[in-house]
Amino acid sequence: MSTKPNVSNAQLLANIANSLHSTGPRTEEGKARARYNARRHGLTGQFYVMDDNDRQAYFTFEKGLFNALAPVGEYEHQLAISIAQDHWRMNRVKGIEFNTMGLGHHELAPEMNADSPETETAITQAQTWRSDNKAFANMALYETRLHRIINRNKRELNELQTKRLAAEAKAREEAELFLAYELSKSEPPKEENIQVNGFVFSVATIYEDLAWQQTLAEARFYKANNWDRSKPLPFKPLSFPKAA
Repeated sequence: MSTKPNVSNAQLLANIANSLHSTGPRTEEGKARARYNARRHGLTGQFYVMDDNDRQAYFTFEKGLFNALAPVGEYEHQLAISIAQDHWRMNRVKGIEFNTMGLGHHELAPEMNADSPETETAITQAQTWRSDNKAFANMALYETRLHRIINRNKRELNELQTKRLAAEAKAREEAELFLAYELSKSEPPKEENIQVNGFVFSVATIYEDLAWQQTLAEARFYKANNWDRSKPLPFKPLSFPKAA
């Protein structure tokens, strides 16, 4: 006779939901132990109570997604945090699904008299799914909802970043034009940075880019004229300040 606990689908689903939205230990003894594992998230200011392995794994995971998403500003960071956390939740749902199958194999395999390990595994998986099919369906539904939320947040983040990058490119173009004009008058600014429409650019970096653009323009001109250096350039080259 099977020793599998008689747990209803409703209770199993509740257990899954609790594991996905755990509020931490409730007893005083548990809270005392958890204090040693609590860390404040550097961006949200919220405490996360995890064991050392999970905490390290989560923040490594989050850092990797942050590098890929490249958020700038508080709202973009908030969207990136939500995306990272929902991806983590979705991975955890997958883990629960695999572990539920593993638990079924652990509980049912000893009763099997199958012809081969492959047959035993197939029968065990089928029986586990048949007994807990509602829980598996709810896990799939939860995963689908997470996918939808992640995609919505990614669309919003992409829209914000597209607008920001376009505004930054326009501001950079204006900064380059202004500095080139000042150089043409032999009046380079003394400031190290220039601010245009809320974006701050390094003057030295813009000089480097302008010098590179000028060098390419000269090279293209001489290439079009068979590298005849005797031909005058169609523009007056700018003279850039020497780096300090």
